[in-house]
Amino acid sequence: MALGLVVSDEDQEQEQESTDTAAAAFGLRVKRAAAVCEELYLWPENLPSWNLFQAVSTQWMTGMAGPTGLSYPGVEVVMRKNRVKRCDEERMFFEIQCMERATLSAWREKTDGK
Repeated sequence: MALGLVVSDEDQEQEQESTDTAAAAFGLRVKRAAAVCEELYLWPENLPSWNLFQAVSTQWMTGMAGPTGLSYPGVEVVMRKNRVKRCDEERMFFEIQCMERATLSAWREKTDGK
């Protein structure tokens, strides 16, 4: 199971450029650590749930301490829009929750480690 979000090099490059531009407006320069990329191995039977998890990546709720979890009504909308079969809904929702918990745990670990 993967932790976090997969971002393409092009998306990341555009985001870094806009961050650099915003920082430069305040006379600041962004210092970045070298990126470490790990390979992601995904079994074919997990691909539909992984794709759904990627599709709900805009549904994170945040509080004062950061991300708190996914908006389940938002997840339901994305499942409906992606035409998840009724017989697969429960299993895929459970798998999304597993990825959600793993992601929150990894984010907490990353934050606590600083």
